[in-house]
Amino acid sequence: MRYGLRVLALVVVVAAGIGLGIWWNRPPEVRSQQEVAALLPAAGDGFRANAEASYDRVSFLAAVEDCAPVPVVQQFRTASSAVFKGYTIGEETAALVAIVQLAQDDVAPVRDALRSAGNCQRRDTSGGAVWTKIARPWFGDVSALFTTTDTTMDAEGRFVTNIGGGPVWTFTMSDEWLVAIGAYTSPLQTAADIYPPMLAAFDREVGTNFLQPGESRGGCPPADVAIADLPPGALSRQAITQLQSMHDLACQNRMDAVLAVMSAPLVVDDGVDVDGQVDVDDPAAFARILETRAVYRNGAVTYRSGDSALVFSTLYTPGAPPLGWDAYVRHCSTAEPAAARLCEPDPYGPLGGADWTAVLAERGCGEEYPAIVHSRFQDLTGDGRPEPVLAVNCDLADGTRLREVRVYDGGSPPDSPRLIQALLGDDPGPQGTGLAPATVTLSGDELIVQSWSWPPDDPQGNPNLLVTDGFRWQDGNFVPEWRDVEDVS
Repeated sequence: MRYGLRVLALVVVVAAGIGLGIWWNRPPEVRSQQEVAALLPAAGDGFRANAEASYDRVSFLAAVEDCAPVPVVQQFRTASSAVFKGYTIGEETAALVAIVQLAQDDVAPVRDALRSAGNCQRRDTSGGAVWTKIARPWFGDVSALFTTTDTTMDAEGRFVTNIGGGPVWTFTMSDEWLVAIGAYTSPLQTAADIYPPMLAAFDREVGTNFLQPGESRGGCPPADVAIADLPPGALSRQAITQLQSMHDLACQNRMDAVLAVMSAPLVVDDGVDVDGQVDVDDPAAFARILETRAVYRNGAVTYRSGDSALVFSTLYTPGAPPLGWDAYVRHCSTAEPAAARLCEPDPYGPLGGADWTAVLAERGCGEEYPAIVHSRFQDLTGDGRPEPVLAVNCDLADGTRLREVRVYDGGSPPDSPRLIQALLGDDPGPQGTGLAPATVTLSGDELIVQSWSWPPDDPQGNPNLLVTDGFRWQDGNFVPEWRDVEDVS
């Protein structure tokens, strides 16, 4: 009996010690806004905190409440302890963080909402935002990851005229804690890179599990924007997010919006499309192409999936979307030669990778803005190497403008391309104000150039004529054959 009492006493003492140790080492309770805010970093690897007043509940709700899961938004709308903080990634990209501690009764509904959330489209008079839920590994106990795309409609609100990458939004739970992070005009990898330093203090100080491996389930796979062999600076961050946006819109069967960023003209299987009537009968297959790893080679970013290819050019129109979409070849094996060539590993040949800014600077073009409005590459000389045909528009040092089509020898070295011919630079056009080439189309030995023309009393205003010129390749030069003038005023 006495022995049993001693054992019982010892057990009580040990249990009390363990309990005391657990109590002594338990994470401190964090309740006030000030305590929560103190756990968010002032700065980290690649980001810095903004002024305290730069981000609040109102701006957060304006950004997310139409498409984020309703129970999630409700927590940030009503909880007095919710904390909001703004950051800047790199030089100019905004990152917004919101974090709140849930009541126990709210944990299950929020958790279920994150798991069941799906795609969303928010429309307004000028366009709207498209939210795509992305299925990929992420962080925390339960996560919902969204990429967003901003769309612009025409004046009648009928057709999408442009798309642009919006923020990446991720909502993550750990126990009773909920955090939302929005990274604007950033690829998914940027959001993944800043996530750990943003929330490390919560795991360490509060005992959460935000940084444990998790997954956002449901929705679409992500586009693969980690392009192989891409040189630094070859594509802007905006261009990378545009690839993600095209994938996401296709995944949601919004090919009308995808075609809004189509180059004019676009190379397709059966020739060159100039009217935007590209038949994309399987948007899901289109999206799957963008889920493969692209390769950069001499100015071309090429996605290949089976017998299909998407080709994007890093030579683009100033002021237009930051990525030229050159080709959608659904069946490379049976496509016309001009399309089939774009399925090859090096569709533009060595001169696609020439430093065109430096080349055109020798002609007098300033280096601040891209001078190439549109480009096509095709073997004209029969030596197996495609010739660049470039529509150029730039300011010269003497205050005039260079507006012409320039044809270079594809067999010349990339560090000093040899000019074969310049077209339309001295052409006064039908109104005597010159021509501004906008698009070039190559089909066989024929070159078609579309140019804008301005009236004499408004040479820098809105163009009122679209001038189309046809040339044919003969004896090493393009020879003019016909001209069409259309009133577009």
